[in-house]
Amino acid sequence: MLLSKRINWNLLYTFVILAETGSLSRTAQILGRGQPAISAALKKLELQVGHALAERGPRYFRLTEAGRMLQREASAICGTIDRISGLLKDVEGTVTGEVAIAIASHMTSPIIDLAFASFRRKHPRTTMNVAVTHSGEMLRALTNRVIPFAIGPVHSKSPGLSYEHIFREFCGFYCGRGHELFGRTDLTVADLENQSAITYRSAMETDTLQSISDLARAMRFAQPFAGISNNLEEVRRLVVAGVGIGAIPVQIAARDVRDALLWRLPPHEDVMPIDIYLIVNTKVRLNSAEAAFLEMLRTTIRETPEDQRVYREID
Repeated sequence: MLLSKRINWNLLYTFVILAETGSLSRTAQILGRGQPAISAALKKLELQVGHALAERGPRYFRLTEAGRMLQREASAICGTIDRISGLLKDVEGTVTGEVAIAIASHMTSPIIDLAFASFRRKHPRTTMNVAVTHSGEMLRALTNRVIPFAIGPVHSKSPGLSYEHIFREFCGFYCGRGHELFGRTDLTVADLENQSAITYRSAMETDTLQSISDLARAMRFAQPFAGISNNLEEVRRLVVAGVGIGAIPVQIAARDVRDALLWRLPPHEDVMPIDIYLIVNTKVRLNSAEAAFLEMLRTTIRETPEDQRVYREID
């Protein structure tokens, strides 16, 4: 008998949540069930597929190779099922429904803002479901067809996804008002050596912020890092608080510099370029709201002159 005829879809969904959390107790909490029920569900699914899906013990939970393969496929299936309700709404004719989009932390651009505003005015019966996520999670969600498109930094392009450049930003190193280097105009890059620093988790785990990783390494900051976060706002918080030096996009830091909360450190040239892209999985079928928003964003990008899509520090 085909697996699709005998598999229990509730068990498959439970497994997807379990694989994402890596925790029986956390999965039980999310699904509102007891931990023994989650463990039993995993054993039943293993019997149905004929493979061990995870190695587990009192203090660890790891997917087997078969488990990782099933997670990829099951996540794609669940993503497709989640999109069915939106696709069914399309038969009504009016553009309604939800636009699911993942976006990296603090993507500050008038292009994105204009697309959001224009889309809302034209299609007031839609809902924007915007999830802020880091690059690794974004790529997995796109690859598994959980979301159709995303906005975020890209260094290396993945096969199977399409990319459209939105803007380029440059970053600078900054310190907060309580830092010993704040306010000094005589600094050189040598003064940054062995200083405590803040970094982004994406810069440590992926190549999406490669330009930041490369320059930070050249600065020879003190190790270990004084702070790590996936979220730009939290990196900014730590820098403003004086915990350490951090890289922040110059157009975002500009207001804090004017308000004397941040101080720009060398080098002062255009450094640490970050290219922000619209990333699309063309294999995911779009509902009418998603198709309309994608068209709106692409139109806004193409109507914006190239020189207005590069953000530099304003003197």
